[in-house]
Amino acid sequence: MRNNRNIFVVPSMLALAITGASLALIAPPEPPAPGGGGPAGGERKRPKFEDLDKNKDGLITEDEVTKEQWERMKKRDKDGDGKVSKDEFGQGGGRPRGPGGPGGGPGGPGTPPAPGTPK
Repeated sequence: MRNNRNIFVVPSMLALAITGASLALIAPPEPPAPGGGGPAGGERKRPKFEDLDKNKDGLITEDEVTKEQWERMKKRDKDGDGKVSKDEFGQGGGRPRGPGGPGGGPGGPGTPPAPGTPK
């Protein structure tokens, strides 16, 4: 009688162990820690205007940011005065957006379908 019980217990324990290991492997990854830098999720955080405006005069100038940041930032300087105001900062630097963003894009609203595409 004791051997018959082992026939059911051992496979049941084995099935539980395999199930537990499988669940551990497919568990969702832990969210990134707050303030943890890097594009872990493929998304880059854009710095806030207030953080870049070191002297708090309401304008960002070349001496307040890194050379790399200024290269991107000067595209926002619409009036060419060498300073980026909060309004200019908020308008973006002309980075192309995907469909549905400002300026639309291929396949955006009001765009005729490509030739040979079903309507």
